[in-house]
Amino acid sequence: MSHTKLRTLAEVAIFSAIALVFDKLPLFTMPQGGSVSLVMLPILFLALRHGLAIGVLAGGIVGTIQLFYGGYFLNPFQVFLDYALSYAGIGLAGLFTRPFKASKTSTSAISWIGLASLLGGNIRFLANFLAGIIFYADYATPGMPVWLYSLQYNISYILPSTLIAAGLLIVLYKSRPAFFKVKSS
Repeated sequence: MSHTKLRTLAEVAIFSAIALVFDKLPLFTMPQGGSVSLVMLPILFLALRHGLAIGVLAGGIVGTIQLFYGGYFLNPFQVFLDYALSYAGIGLAGLFTRPFKASKTSTSAISWIGLASLLGGNIRFLANFLAGIIFYADYATPGMPVWLYSLQYNISYILPSTLIAAGLLIVLYKSRPAFFKVKSS
């Protein structure tokens, strides 16, 4: 295994562990699960630093480990939506790695960070939104459409988490843009 691949693998392991720690230190927790936390930050960082495959891998690792540390299992499709797709989907932010790294100005790079964060947050939201409609309809307020309940519930914690992660990535980029570059050996 080359030195670069080993370094990347170590980064995935370390940042996945950091994401799991961030998830256990929520800023706010919802009554039926979900929380405003920094869990997305390390996944988005890896996706922007290394690209799509590494972002999806890190998100998949985080989602899988979350399932084993307090996750909720109804059936395989619910697990797929709430854990696999939700967190691996954050790694889809890696689709913006190339234009982000090709940015000639700080303003352009910050725009790509914002777009990447919004994509990752939207995929996470979509997965949890669908799971809410399909599996958690019993929690909806009587008389409220299930889709509206799921929309309100999931957006109330995913949107703040996404905005906080994007803001912190922008601060990190402004202070240390070299952190987003991969050193070749």
